Amino acid sequence: MSSQSAGSARRSRAQPALWACLAAGFATLFDATVITYAAPAVSASLGGSTAGVQWLLASFSLTFGLGLIPSGRLGDVYGRRLLFLVGLGIFLAGGVAAVASPTIVVLVAARFVQGLGAGVISAQVLGAIQDLYTGVPRLRALAAYTAVGALAGVLGPVLAAALLIALPADTAWRVVLLTPLPLVIAALVLGRRGMPGPRASRGALRVWLDLPGIVLLCLIVVALTLPVVEPGLSGLSGLLVAGAALVLVLVLVAWERRYARRGRLPLFAPALVRSRGFVVGNVVALLWFGSGMAAGSAVTLYFLQSPALSALAIALVFVPGALARLGGSLSSLRVVGRIGSSATIGLGLGLQAALFAGLAVAAPLLPDGILFVVAAAAQIGLGIGGGLVEPVVRATTLSFAPAALHGVAASFLQLTQRLAATFLVALATGILLTSTGISTAATLQAALVTCAIGSVVALTASADPAFRKAGTRNEVAAPLRRGARSAART
Repeated sequence: MSSQSAGSARRSRAQPALWACLAAGFATLFDATVITYAAPAVSASLGGSTAGVQWLLASFSLTFGLGLIPSGRLGDVYGRRLLFLVGLGIFLAGGVAAVASPTIVVLVAARFVQGLGAGVISAQVLGAIQDLYTGVPRLRALAAYTAVGALAGVLGPVLAAALLIALPADTAWRVVLLTPLPLVIAALVLGRRGMPGPRASRGALRVWLDLPGIVLLCLIVVALTLPVVEPGLSGLSGLLVAGAALVLVLVLVAWERRYARRGRLPLFAPALVRSRGFVVGNVVALLWFGSGMAAGSAVTLYFLQSPALSALAIALVFVPGALARLGGSLSSLRVVGRIGSSATIGLGLGLQAALFAGLAVAAPLLPDGILFVVAAAAQIGLGIGGGLVEPVVRATTLSFAPAALHGVAASFLQLTQRLAATFLVALATGILLTSTGISTAATLQAALVTCAIGSVVALTASADPAFRKAGTRNEVAAPLRRGARSAART
């Protein structure tokens, strides 16, 4: 077969798979955007404390990470289709349970299930993009995935807010959580037809999942999150939790070394964790993503508690920010072509840090009405910055992964992002609401300062020479720059 016909065949396989990935991504990201708007109604309907609201908002991210690594590894060996469909099934089951939840405890448990399903799905999405695309087409596919998330960010809050206004509180949040489930069914149909099938016979290769390592890591995150969610953990109880976290870290290190010595692939795959560029890329991604998620949750919850503002007004005013994110992601290739990948990442992170800091300064100085307008305007800049950063950080970080570990690398990248989001969302929400469940301008300022610090650390890490090298070499380098410049000219 000629190279031209081979390339054509590859594109014909890649396009249906990409549509399946985008459909699933839209469904899961849509679900993630509406939960913050539903949280006050859930609390009023089911009687949730501040801790209950924190767990409701953070639970999805925790099990999202739990599902990523094993499913990414299974997808690397057996193909993406089966795992993709299983993930959608888990997500759908959790969604049905969430809609029917009689208590907030059951609802949080259902969100744990949904997060697990979303993790399985997402591992196959990024793994499939890694498998089917390289260089500039890969960045285009990742930009499309980012754009789908931005579109979900536009439609999700607006629809959620409209439902919360139109329906009784006890019914409204259930309908909000039901809304993305038909999209999951559509993704099931598309995935069955489009996602790549098995690449090896089931008996040909063994897959090391390192489930103990994954569980230990998640327990560490829970131990670190507990003092944030339960401020009453102080004194002896606080010391016990801190001691437990330290012991778990030591156990995880010992386990990973033992697992590797037995010739198996540990959670912290040596080929990845020994790559300074890959590790730095993960630090940048987790701090950027976690800070953004935490700030978005804090700002939304603060204004939702304002009697002068309706949920629909908040959602509509934040639409331009989501559209800006869409535009930023679609423009990322052109920007990289003009200034390079490292400068593009620095621009987006610098913009995010500056805007979080500016909002923190403004929070106690401005009346809520004016602060609302300022926050809405800031969302436009945050959307542009996020749209620029996301596809480029992902493409740059994943460029350090060997071909045999595409799914593992993509899963690990999202694992670090989601676990960071679990902690930072719980932290920012706890700072905002304190033990009373009521936010103030001062607590909003404190939450935003925390997010600004995370963004500054991410910006500093992105200047690491090992990470910046990816802007001048391999598949995110010369080919990307040449292709991006060509796209910019046309």
